Amino acid sequence: MTPVENVYARISTIIEDHTYCKLPDEDIEFIFKNFLETAIVYFKELNNKHKPIIVENDYGELFIQKTKNIQDGDDGLDLEEEVILAHGMILSWHKSKILRDKFLKQNLNTDDFNRLSNATMLANNITLFDVLSKEFVKLRRKYRNRDWDGGDL
Repeated sequence: MTPVENVYARISTIIEDHTYCKLPDEDIEFIFKNFLETAIVYFKELNNKHKPIIVENDYGELFIQKTKNIQDGDDGLDLEEEVILAHGMILSWHKSKILRDKFLKQNLNTDDFNRLSNATMLANNITLFDVLSKEFVKLRRKYRNRDWDGGDL
C-alpha cells in the first residue's frame, strides 16, 4: 500500500493556494482526498488495470491500495503512478479554480470582474489547464505503453 502523503507531497509544493492555510487539517485532508479520488478516475489506465482504492488503517492513516492484478503481494504504487496521480490532482484543483472564477464572473458585472483583474487570470488559467491536460494525456500514454516491447503489431 502507498501512503496518500506520498502523492500529497508531490502537489503541496506546486499548489500555492493560501486559502488552504486558513482551513483546519481535517478540511484540507477531505479536499485532497476528493482530488485524489478524482485523479484515480481520470487515470483510466491504472484504474482499469488495478482498481486502486483509498483505505484507512487502524490509526486513521490513509493509503492507496491496488485491488486487482497484484503480483507478489505488491499492492503499492510505483513512482510513475504516484507522479501521474499527483498530476491528476493538480488538474482537479486547477479545474476548481477555473470554475470558481467563472462563477464569480457570472455573479459580477463585466466592469467589476475586469477591474478585479480576474478576467486575465481566468484566461490564463484556462490556457494553463489546457497545457496541463495535454501533459496528463502524455503521461498516461507513456504509462500505457511502458511494458510494450515493440512486438505484436
